[in-house]
Amino acid sequence: MKCWQSNQLQFVSSAHNVDEAFQSILSEVNRLGFLYGSFGMKAPVPLVAPRVIWCSNYPAAWKQRYEEKGYLRHDPTVAHAIVSDDALCWSDELFAGCQDLRADAKAHGLVHGIAQPRRDANGMVSLLSCVRPDPPVTPEEFAAKRERVQWLAHLCHESMAKHWGVSLRGESAVELSKREIEVLRWSCDGKTSADIAQIVHLAEATVNFHMLNACTKLGTSNRTAAAVRAALLSYLESESYHNALAVAAVQAMRAQDDAGYLE
Repeated sequence: MKCWQSNQLQFVSSAHNVDEAFQSILSEVNRLGFLYGSFGMKAPVPLVAPRVIWCSNYPAAWKQRYEEKGYLRHDPTVAHAIVSDDALCWSDELFAGCQDLRADAKAHGLVHGIAQPRRDANGMVSLLSCVRPDPPVTPEEFAAKRERVQWLAHLCHESMAKHWGVSLRGESAVELSKREIEVLRWSCDGKTSADIAQIVHLAEATVNFHMLNACTKLGTSNRTAAAVRAALLSYLESESYHNALAVAAVQAMRAQDDAGYLE
């Protein structure tokens, strides 16, 4: 596990409210070499005028301008986030279809940036933007920092969903059984279903049953994603879960097939 992964996980997951969570995010954005940070989240429904929550340290004049001009409907980084999880760099080419937005943003010191979208199994979409006046983001810098930005966006999404979920989607609190928490915790320690079955003295099929229930309740497509979400919701407090989840979450982000519930 890399040191920066552990640090980001600790900072973001320890936040108790939205303000603390965003300050943790902004601190990490600054460490990446960017002056401004923005994080927004959109609910999957309603399809017409979906609920959106956004926080940033952008200049107040720019936030007012963005809202007054209705730039959200034309922002290419937002449009990209709806259809892709790929990171992208701000550029004149990216904003070619909305030059007024680009010119206004530049006038407020928002010139160069990296945008990293994230979508979860429930259709909740988020966008982390790391922005600065200068210097430009070179291809070499983008390649060097891409993994860190992806990891931070993943943690931000899970942390902010904990605080904003009810407002955005009206979702009720997740209630995991003791067994579901137990199997997730052992999964964080790298145990397979067969291992867990021996440890807790249950049939392997029963372990898989509890794991599948946990995935369903948490709205995730596999056990690793369920463990990450459960940890950020503070269900898996233990001495080792932070380190184990850091490794597990990186594996989940790189996984090509999300169908392996019981792998």
